[in-house]
Amino acid sequence: MLDYIIRKSDNKIYVSIDNQYLIYDTTFQKYVNRILLKRLSNLEALEKSTKKYFLIKNKVPLLLSKDILLLCVISYRMLNLTYINYFSISKYERKNKEVCIYFYSGHCLKTENVYAFIKQYKYARKIIDKIHELDF
Repeated sequence: MLDYIIRKSDNKIYVSIDNQYLIYDTTFQKYVNRILLKRLSNLEALEKSTKKYFLIKNKVPLLLSKDILLLCVISYRMLNLTYINYFSISKYERKNKEVCIYFYSGHCLKTENVYAFIKQYKYARKIIDKIHELDF
């Protein structure tokens, strides 16, 4: 299962899947668009519709599939992007100025973007609740 996607200063994206680090020399948009092509959609359309439906102004969580809901901790428009898959989080702990996110795969990711993560986690709950309500 996909745990998270980050981009480092080398402009490559690092994807954590099943305790493996896969490195892609591509943009986040192209990577996500390849996933969304199966749904006959793209990143721009997904962002617009999610913003409109859930009244989110920025940092939109991205529902890519039934087991991938990416929480936008640091937007892909920034140099060091960070997206975390909601469905792979087993728990998280706030520690002072950072949050430790534990994954079902057994590892942990630390980030200083506590408030962005918490806000995204709440948005994700709204999206999940709506999906269950609609029996999606």
